[in-house]
Parts: sequence; structure tokens; C-alpha cells
Amino acid sequence: DHLVLPHTDPLDRHRITGQHMRAIFLLIVGFSHALRLAQGLGTEGGGVGNTYGYACIGASKKFKFCDTTLDIESRVSDLVHHVYSRYNSYVGQQLTARESSSIPEITLPAYYWGTNAIHGVQNVDCLSSGRCPTSFPAPCGLGAAFNMSIVEDMAKVIGLELRAYLNSGIHHSLNTWSPTINLNRDPRWGRNVESPSEDPMMNGQYGVAYTKSLQEGEDPHYKQAIVTLKHWIAYSLESYGNYTRHNFDAKVSAYDLEDSYFPAFRASVQKGGALGIMCSYNKLNGKPTCGNKDLTDILRKDWGFKGYITSDTDACMDMYKSHKYVANWTAAAALCLQSGTDIDSGVTYAGNLHNAVGERLVSSADAKAALSNAYRMRMLLGLFDPYIPSPYRNISQDVVGTQSHQDLSLHAARQSMVLLKNEDKVLPFKRGARIAVIGQAANDTLDLLGNYVGPICPDGMFSCFPTIFQEISKQNTNGETQMLDNITAVSEAEDIAKGADYVILIASNARDGGREGMDRVTIGLDNEQSTLCQRVLEVTKANGIPTVLLLINGGALSIDELIPNSPAILEAFSPGVHGSQAIGECLFGDYNPGGKLPVTIFPKDYINQVDFLDMSMTNKAGRTYRYYKGTPLFPFGFGLSYTNFTIKVLSPPSLRLSTSTLLPETSKTPSEDVTLARVTVVVTNTGSREGDEVVQVYSMPPNKTYNHPTPIKTLVAYQRVHLEAGERKQIDFELDATAFSLVNKEGSRYLASGFHEVVISRGHGEVERVTVELSGDSITMSNMTKWW
Repeated sequence: DHLVLPHTDPLDRHRITGQHMRAIFLLIVGFSHALRLAQGLGTEGGGVGNTYGYACIGASKKFKFCDTTLDIESRVSDLVHHVYSRYNSYVGQQLTARESSSIPEITLPAYYWGTNAIHGVQNVDCLSSGRCPTSFPAPCGLGAAFNMSIVEDMAKVIGLELRAYLNSGIHHSLNTWSPTINLNRDPRWGRNVESPSEDPMMNGQYGVAYTKSLQEGEDPHYKQAIVTLKHWIAYSLESYGNYTRHNFDAKVSAYDLEDSYFPAFRASVQKGGALGIMCSYNKLNGKPTCGNKDLTDILRKDWGFKGYITSDTDACMDMYKSHKYVANWTAAAALCLQSGTDIDSGVTYAGNLHNAVGERLVSSADAKAALSNAYRMRMLLGLFDPYIPSPYRNISQDVVGTQSHQDLSLHAARQSMVLLKNEDKVLPFKRGARIAVIGQAANDTLDLLGNYVGPICPDGMFSCFPTIFQEISKQNTNGETQMLDNITAVSEAEDIAKGADYVILIASNARDGGREGMDRVTIGLDNEQSTLCQRVLEVTKANGIPTVLLLINGGALSIDELIPNSPAILEAFSPGVHGSQAIGECLFGDYNPGGKLPVTIFPKDYINQVDFLDMSMTNKAGRTYRYYKGTPLFPFGFGLSYTNFTIKVLSPPSLRLSTSTLLPETSKTPSEDVTLARVTVVVTNTGSREGDEVVQVYSMPPNKTYNHPTPIKTLVAYQRVHLEAGERKQIDFELDATAFSLVNKEGSRYLASGFHEVVISRGHGEVERVTVELSGDSITMSNMTKWW
């Protein structure tokens, strides 16, 4: 149809009559209505607010898949039938990310799958009101807190702010492509800033905390949002030597898969209920992860995964273009879909899936299964129930970046601070002094933020949050603060340091510590920063000037040459937008740092001891605290305080159990959740001020000869506690079967009989020990399915 305006005289063609206006108005209204239907912006509110992003509005309410009295599987089945039988050409686009296209004929709106939310909502702009999404410290710092409640806080904030953007008609997505729970297996990996730890259990707890708090909100009938765990699996190489993540074949033993690489994902799925997985770029033992049905079977059949699987961006294409695993693009689409990759992030499905089905390279059942998994997620979010009230529909823009959310981010930054050295109680500094702030990151907020940074300030920049220098100047009341951030101006830095009462010397790898797509080739400072830091430390030592070496980093920094002359060292990782405030509060003593290292800080020569391309955790010098045979600069779990603590175990020094009594009556496999041993610890603050301590519990395997590797020790429990001066608290640790399990070379996990030593530690100082004897036969807990 077209609109014919009434005829007018040419001499009067510029006059707009009432009839003209009415015709134009009807045209605009009609177009607006059609546009709102196509986008999911309903014209009927029903008392539930904006229907942007929702299906089943307008005439489409008549479809069976919109009938809210039916169960979700019946509705999913009907929707898949509609799409596959009537709109077959849409199938590839429906299974495409970042955005699945709309189907106007049934008013099915487009859906954006890939909102990154590693430590705050990304892929959006700040609101017109000036509010911006809340940004938290990077995961490398969150891990240092040894407190998963701050991860829960962050995920809840992300879920609420995602809902606010949807409800405001701005961003049609409730899926996050986060968290990253890959193991920090080597300090050279460019994305260590995204990983919370080198410990499998901690990464699992991080994944569980993030998943539960993001997915489960105020309304028990719907998911608040949906996570996508990444990257499945054995992914920790970007670009190194002749390899990139697009062509690397990670050769991983069955032992290492079960012992190190699988646990975080298993826990996030089974204990967290994660509903999304992202398969990675790399091959694993000869097969691309996105084209490996055996890996999908582990998720769905062995672990009970009920969600959707997406590829990393263009990982399906990589099977043809980079891995040369299939002959053409159509075959890549077929293999990706057959293997259980429901969503293709890229153009492989959109451009080739129709041909793959037509050439019978893939069955209609596979396509329908992928559609079902994708649509089920959107239905679980309530996006097919536009007229049913839900607390989520009431979440407005007012929640975005609120002060309470910012306070949570600040709290997380404070908890992530790790005090590595404090000779002669150099810290805390006194206010009202002459302070020199020296270093590359001294006056740049961006250096504190890590990667995957969302919008921070309304102007698209970062200056609405203070730099380290600006915050120290603010907190140094009645004092004088100088700054130098030119790392080549060594002589000037020496002069400034000489004239100061205190020096804050910053060492940072924020600009050269690797990134997505690029790994590090060294793990120390670049030559210019190293020279600057050494010269300043020589001056301050010679002149007796109290100095703190402040570390800003994603991947751990090896500072071998700086430790001897640094009287105090504070590790801040990538502390986020409130990092400067948290740093200042620690340095002036307003906050007592209580974080612990979630990674090992190795000597710089570590890169010559272990081949980065070798995925083994045990070869040569070994990886992570669980297998490293050398002496670290600072060990995993280490962290000091401005006060003093002691720990004392109240449990008996030895416990004896029989493995035969641990089997459930209905199973030959012990449950991972069954408590095998309880260890009670009393921690006391013996110092003169309040502070936090992290009590850590490790399990050491029986001293036997094995035909498979065993870890030196494994973290099995921990708890962070806050104590006032003189206060004591009792902590009860319940240790399950996993705490006393080992893995054999076939990848089977088993409850190991023998004498296990449980070591209770603060990460330094005295340790307490309890011996747990498991008599009887070892019992298999799980088996590995091998495809290689």
C-alpha cells in the first residue's frame, strides 16, 4: 500500500493542510506500531511495564507457544515447529549470535545473546540520565578477596542492571557471556586478568557464586538473567610463537582434564545450575571443542547440563578456516551443530546451515534441538510472557550505578588488596606529609580497570573516577603530593623521591601484560619500568625514605629485582574504578588489607623452566602451587596484615574412617556432598587493631607410590573472617569426599584410602595439622570418557 496525499495547486505546495497532517499522522502511527511489534515494543502494557524484547505481543498471542497455561516444553516444541516448518530460511539466523534476528510474521523479536559482563555490564552505553553500569574490580582481584560473597554481590548487581536496560527499551539481552572460569595455568596467558585463580576449587566456587546470584533473583518463576561459562575447555593461549587460539591443539592428559581443567565447570553446572556454556577456539586432543560431541555429552549426560551452548566468536568457522578440520564452510556448520553447539557466534550458521540441512549433512532433529535449547532460555527468562506481572518488570533505570552498587564495588576493591611485605611496619603512612607518587599508572584511571570494561563515564572516558595520584592528594590532608608518570624521566623521579617523606612507587603491566589475542613473553616489568623502579628504590633506601611498591596488574608480576630494596609491597591487581580510594585507604591505614594471593608469583626465570605450549600441569617445574617444585617469590594464599592472628585446631589430631561406610545404600559411588571430616579452628586477633584473616585448609595425599601424578597439596576449604582487636572466632570446616580424592592416569577420580594430612594455614606463619585415615578400599567416584 501507499499513501496518496490530496492534490494541491503547485503554487500552494508548501502549505500543509489539516487533511495533510491527518494523513501523515496515520502514516507515522502505522509505521510506529509495526516497528514496535517487530522490535517487541508492545502497545499493550497490561500493568507490567514496557514489553520491549518480548515475544507474544499483539496478534501473536493466539499461538500455542504463547499460551502461559502450558508447560514450557510444550511451548518450546510448538515454537520450534512454527519456525522450522513455516520459516525455515530463518533457522540459521535464529541460531546466530551476537544477535538472533526477528521473525516479524510471528512478532518474534531479535535477541542479543552476547552481553559481556566479566565485572560489570558491557555492550551498552551510559543512560541519557548520566547513569552508567556499575564496574567492579577485575576477577583477578576478586579472587584475591577469598570471599565469594563479593562475587555474589557483583553478579546480583549485573543481573539487576541488565533487567533495567531491557525494561528501558535500550538493550534486548538478558544473557551474559561471563564468567570466565578458565584456570590461570601460566602467568604468560594474556587473559589472566579475567580469571579469579589458579586453583580449580576456587574457580568453581567463583562460577557457582556468579551463576546463582545472576540467574536467581526476586521472582522464583523466572530466571533473572543467564550466565555463559567460558571458555569450554582447556583454553589458556592467545597468541604465542607460531600458534594462536584459532589453530592451537591443546594436548591434555585425562589426568589433567579431571584434576585441573574440569572441576570449575562441573561445579558451576552441578552446584550453580549454570544455563550457558561457551565452547572455545582451540582444539582439545585433536578435535575442535565446538565440534566435539563427546565434550557435549560430558556436559549434558554426565553432569546434567540443561542449558544452551554457544561458540566463541567465529569458532565454528575456525574448524574450516584455521584448524582445517573440515573441507568447507558448510561442513563446519554441520559439524558444529551436530556436536551440540546451539548458537554460532559469527556467520557460519546464518550463511551455511540452510545448505547443510539441504545437503543432508545435518538432520532436522539436530537443528530443532538447537532451536529448542535457544528458545527455552528465553522462555525461562519470561520473554514469552509479556503480560504476566513479575518483580523483574519493575526494575527501572534508577538501579543503574546507584550509590549502593558503587559501595559494593568499593568494598570488593578493599577486600582485594594483598599486603606482601611490610618491613619495620613502614605502612601505614601518616597524613600531612610530602608524598611522591611515581610510576606509569600514577595518573591514569584506565590502568586500574582490567579488560572487558563497560561504559565508565557519560563522556565515554574515565576521568569521573580518580587516579591514584588524585586520590592520594585528596586523602593526604594538609600534606603535599607530587606525581611523575613519565617512566623515562629517571633522574627527575630520583629527585622527587629524595624530597619526599614517603614514596608510592607503582609497577604496572596494565599496558604490556598481555590481553585477549596476545600472551606475554616475559612475566616481569618492561626494561624502562624496571630501571625506573630500581633507581628510585636505591635512592629511597640510601636516604631512609619509607617506600611502598604498589603493584597494578592482571597477570602476576615477577619483581625479583625489586623485592630486596622494597620495604613494603602492596598487590592491588586491577582494582577497578574505586581502586584508587581502596589503595589510599590501605596506605594511610583506614583499611587493613586482608586479601591473599589467588595465584603464585613465580621468579622471572619460570618462563625458561616450563614450556607455555605444554598444557601439562605436572611436567618439568610444574604449574600452580599444586605442582610447582621450586621456590616462589610469593606463594599462593600469602598475604599479611597490619595486625596479628593465631590459629588453633580444636579437632582431635587424628580421625579414622572406613571408606565402606561412606557409600550410600543405593549407590556404589560416594556422594561429593557427604561430609567425611569436620575440622574446627579458632582464629584470634592478637594485635592492636581490627582486621581480616583468611583461614585456609589444604589436603595432602597419602604418602604412597602411585602410578599417576599427585598434587603437593590442594585447597579444600577456606573462610575469611573479620575480627576486632582481641576477638576470637570459631570456624567449622566440613570436608567432603572430594577433599580426599585423587585422579588416576585414566582420568577417574577416586576416594583414596590411606593417611591424608589436613593442613590449616593463614598462608604464612604457623600451621596446624590433622591426620585423616581412610581405611578400606579406594572407591571410584567418576570416570573419564575419552575420545582420543
